[in-house]
Amino acid sequence: MNLDSLIDGIAQRHFGPDVEVMDVTSDSREICPGWAFLALKGEHADGAAFLPQALARGACAVISEDPLVVPEGVAACEFLADPRLRMAEMARRLNGTPDEHLALIGVTGTNGKTTTTTLIRQLLRGAGIGCGLVGTVLNAAGDVEEEAIRTTPESPAFYRWLRRSVDAGDAASAVEVSSHALCLGRVHGALFKVGVFTNLTQDHLDYHGTLEAYFEAKARLRNQCGRFLVNADDPYGRRLLEGGRCWSYAIDQEADYRAMDLELGPTGTRFLLRGLRADFLVESPLLGRFNAYNLLAALAACSEAGFDLHRLVPAVPKVTGAPGRIERVDCGQAFGVMVDYAHTPDALEKLLAEGRRLLQPGGRLHVLFGCGGDRDRSKRPLMAAAVAAGADVLWHTSDNPRTEDPERILDDAAPGIPEVVRRDPARYHRNADRRASVSEALEDCRPGDLLLLAGKGHEPYQEIHGVKYPYSDRAAVEAVLGSRQ
Repeated sequence: MNLDSLIDGIAQRHFGPDVEVMDVTSDSREICPGWAFLALKGEHADGAAFLPQALARGACAVISEDPLVVPEGVAACEFLADPRLRMAEMARRLNGTPDEHLALIGVTGTNGKTTTTTLIRQLLRGAGIGCGLVGTVLNAAGDVEEEAIRTTPESPAFYRWLRRSVDAGDAASAVEVSSHALCLGRVHGALFKVGVFTNLTQDHLDYHGTLEAYFEAKARLRNQCGRFLVNADDPYGRRLLEGGRCWSYAIDQEADYRAMDLELGPTGTRFLLRGLRADFLVESPLLGRFNAYNLLAALAACSEAGFDLHRLVPAVPKVTGAPGRIERVDCGQAFGVMVDYAHTPDALEKLLAEGRRLLQPGGRLHVLFGCGGDRDRSKRPLMAAAVAAGADVLWHTSDNPRTEDPERILDDAAPGIPEVVRRDPARYHRNADRRASVSEALEDCRPGDLLLLAGKGHEPYQEIHGVKYPYSDRAAVEAVLGSRQ
């Protein structure tokens, strides 16, 4: 697309040629010859500082918030207003408004986004319907899958993936929509056929400041959706319902889509889906009440997007959920081990409740957990309290300390654990070295016990002092148990 058409109503060209633009990005490391570099002012850096790198990689145009000096032959443009929103509009325009050619399903909420979007894709593909994915673990279009970097990518990458889905012949795409993405305009302009609100509990207060501001950020998605589906069992979901223009799903409350006669077993879940048009018996290999919510949300969202549940329900027995979400690690040991991404007080509480249901009679529930660095400090003692309330044995360690002192993070969380527990060496273990803590926990497990490794989930790294080191809970467990065999 030529530059003037791309920036019409978005930016103005000060000088330089009306070049042909192949793509746009705000990341100078992505630039290829013929791309436009969007120099945005970020929280920690000004994109203008990376102009030399962008030009060296072949940027044909530079669009900035303030005028910049560029070499002859490179077009210089200036945003008219709201650069992040204008960037999204450019990306959408350049990619041919791909959201208009897909049944776009966006999922927001504190917990359940990854599993729900993964299930939407698995259900549709299981029924022979192409579906893309933009999420925490994977970005996908057709049969192409790539590891994701963040929950919702910047708008150029977001619209690029939607374009790939259209080109691959996908009928739909499932998108995780974070509160950060909504505040920063990463999905700005996209027309979602269906939006889903899963739940809201304390998280990201380091960014939003208050729980109310966090909720308001999540609620923004409704304005971009043709249909908005909310969890009627969640207090914030009920607030959205009171505002009108919403449809609902639930287990406990009356709702448009409801899971009736829920049966939770050690090998799967069973319920009667009572929907708007028909009832369906649903039998799933997924474990836990929270996965029943995720599956119910996925089925309801697909139905609201226009897909026939008579085609989708037969695909349910083959779904696997998302990696690192209550994922079993089986090396032939005489006790259970599960990896999960739970990293909020509410998610930990739900994970431990499920662990109790799966625990064998006489077994002990071990929980290994940590709190993330450079994030909301106020939730740290709440996370520790949730673990202390439900676990028999606590393994208190690091998650991603990032740039913080790991010991300080442990100190912040410790007051949430009753002193009588912290003083009991049989119940409470503290070690900032996560790999060593995993090994110690495995050594302590007896036949019939269950060890839950919380926080890291699918992540293949641990960030310590600002450096990402290769690490995964699953691999750490397999290394220990494999060496025993």
